[in-house]
Amino acid sequence: MGGAGDTVPAGRGRASLIDLDLAGLARAVWAARLWIAVPTLVALGGSFAAVTLKTPTYRSEARILVENGESAFTRPESDRSGGERAAIDQETVLSQVQLILSRDVAKAVAQKLDLARKPEFDPALRSFNPVRQVLIFLGLAENPMRMTAEERVLRSYFEKLTAFQVDKSRIISIQFDSHDPALAAEAANMVAAQFIEAQQANKRSQTRNASQWLSGEVDGLRRKVEEAEGRVESFRARANLFVGSNNTSLTAQQLAEVNSQIAAARAQQSDAQTRARLLRDFLRTGRPIESGEILNSEIIRRLNEQRAAVLAQLAEQSSTLGPRHPRIAELQAQRVNLDGQIRTEAEKLVRVLENDARFAGARVEALQQNLDQVKRQAGEASEQEVQLRVLEREAKSLRDQLETLLARYRDASARDTLAALPADARVISRALVSNVPAFPKKLPTILVVTLGTMLLAITVVVTLALLAGAPVNAAEGSDTGPAAPDRLQAVEAPPLAAAGEPFMDEVGQPPVPATPDSIAALAHMLEAGPDDAGCRRTLVIATRDGLAASGVALALGRELAAGGRRVVLVDLDEENAFLSLMVGQGAAGLSDFAAGAAGFGDIIHTDAQSACHVVPAGNLGAPGADMTAFAVEALSRSYEAVVLSAGVIPAEAETFDAMGAMAGDAVVVAEGEATDPEVRAAHDRLVGAGLKPVVVMLATADEMVAA
Repeated sequence: MGGAGDTVPAGRGRASLIDLDLAGLARAVWAARLWIAVPTLVALGGSFAAVTLKTPTYRSEARILVENGESAFTRPESDRSGGERAAIDQETVLSQVQLILSRDVAKAVAQKLDLARKPEFDPALRSFNPVRQVLIFLGLAENPMRMTAEERVLRSYFEKLTAFQVDKSRIISIQFDSHDPALAAEAANMVAAQFIEAQQANKRSQTRNASQWLSGEVDGLRRKVEEAEGRVESFRARANLFVGSNNTSLTAQQLAEVNSQIAAARAQQSDAQTRARLLRDFLRTGRPIESGEILNSEIIRRLNEQRAAVLAQLAEQSSTLGPRHPRIAELQAQRVNLDGQIRTEAEKLVRVLENDARFAGARVEALQQNLDQVKRQAGEASEQEVQLRVLEREAKSLRDQLETLLARYRDASARDTLAALPADARVISRALVSNVPAFPKKLPTILVVTLGTMLLAITVVVTLALLAGAPVNAAEGSDTGPAAPDRLQAVEAPPLAAAGEPFMDEVGQPPVPATPDSIAALAHMLEAGPDDAGCRRTLVIATRDGLAASGVALALGRELAAGGRRVVLVDLDEENAFLSLMVGQGAAGLSDFAAGAAGFGDIIHTDAQSACHVVPAGNLGAPGADMTAFAVEALSRSYEAVVLSAGVIPAEAETFDAMGAMAGDAVVVAEGEATDPEVRAAHDRLVGAGLKPVVVMLATADEMVAA
């Protein structure tokens, strides 16, 4: 491996390019001052004469806002119920700009302003210009006499008219140039007014054409509706398909009524049969009859009352008389007689219910026959009803179409009677007469022409001087001394023991002393080494005293920052926290970020003596390994070098592996000899963790704090 002792390119070296002799160039320019001053003065005089003799051109501007001018009173009925208005997009505004620049608008404006009688717009009315005549004769200028008077006027009109959309808006600017300021303002306003009038005329024409077309369609469709409805009624009368209530046919209504009657008769029959069967079961089994029909019978109610009286007397007499007493026998006979009468009345009620059930069955049979007859009638009328529905649908479709056309015709007729339909644009700024010429701008024109001529003349003089070789010379001898040595080259970098090479004591080399020169050489080695991840992550760790490791990390970080790299120092040494104290007591750090007490930007602080940044350990104890690794990974995406000050090598393998996974190379700061077992063990552990290179430095805590 090439160590820091490799040769580093020294300084800038001798000049290899040709330097310009500015003093010689200045002398050459001064010598040719007349060649510069004369064209400059000529340009000054010519530009002044040109802007003074040039007829000034005045510009006026009118502005139009493109918007939907319809209101709730002028908008068509279909648009009122259709929701929001259609949005005016970029293409719509640009289309309106082209309408402003159309020939129809131009002809109308030219006619109203009588531009054909103004020499400014018709070259044929201007005075004789010999220069222009010569150019026309040579074919270098167009002969206006070959065009018609209208073409000449329109060409001049379009040359003076400018219309464009104002950026990021629906506003159109209309600018018109003229030698007459009043004409410029009047023409700009006239173009805006003619544009709006053209929109209104187009809407009126569309509305009138729609009204005429709808009128003919409505008349023809009205006749079709009358014919279709007449066919429906004629067919209904022939087929006897009259409609009753609820818009249903009489046959369907009759079917529904018969079905409901049959259902009621069957329910009545079933109810009578069920009650008769239950009462018959009560009588057959001799159980007490507890039924509404029995209990509600007036005769049975009186018999039950008499029976209850006999039972009461029987109970009273039984307390004093024996069972064979005549009075007891008489009461027993009365009870048996009353029970027989109650049973006889119950049988009568059963027979009545059975008769009711038979009557209901007979009614069901009669209604069923009636239903079958109605069904036959409905079957015969079904085909005719299908034909009737076809005719009704056709008539309804024509009626709906007629109503739609009638609504549109009324809407179009109402809009056609409006005096002026609203246009899709309105004037928001009328053009005013301007007394300030738009062209030429006298002072800017004179300055631009004069300065441009002077710079052109100076350029020509300098170019000729350079080609002649007068003001340039080779910069030989300009660097009289040796090249300024680079800061790292001026220091003879001691050899560094690194992973992948024999250990330092085996080749007879002592460990590297932690001096400013060796740290500078180490920084140069790290800068020159391969860095596939895009960020160099260096772990600085000590075998005994973590304060020495903090000093080496600080010196290494400042050296890397001095070389122009973006560097951040991360303090992982909780015991010493030397780097944390540098940025202030209680500064937010890794533990604060891990606990959510500080944001990521709050834990990054600046070093007062260098351009590198510092991330302290924090105030809330040791952060988790996952959060520390996350923070280092995030810093690696923003910095070119991350220096991790880890203090003393941890004894726990898990903690050591977590530190090794965050770095790509390492610096071991030791206080012992090369043969010290703990130095060798630290070197082997870091190499085994995959870090490369691993550099061993000798330092004491006092020396590094002083550094």
